[in-house]
Amino acid sequence: MSKPFALNRLPSSIREELLARRAEKPGLTIDDHFTWLTSQGHQVSRSAIYRFLAAHDAQQARPDEIEEPTDAQSIRLGCLMVAASFCAPGDQIDLIKTAEVLLSWVSE
Repeated sequence: MSKPFALNRLPSSIREELLARRAEKPGLTIDDHFTWLTSQGHQVSRSAIYRFLAAHDAQQARPDEIEEPTDAQSIRLGCLMVAASFCAPGDQIDLIKTAEVLLSWVSE
């Protein structure tokens, strides 16, 4: 299990202000954030600030609401895509039947 962020020990108001400062002034460097945190009386390393901000960016880039397809969903979608290359455009009944045949073949 990974070590918790040093910034998580800081008050939430400081973390939120750090994120707000970064959003308002994207040109600020890690050193700028380090200087600001030090002036607020908090001692954290530059690398801890970088890791905290990078993790925040990663979380923003991939919100929790997005679900990855399961293996079964991926297989079904793949069968549907292959079936679409064999069926006449607009013939949904044939498309579904062909996809089901492919799915049964893959499942065996």
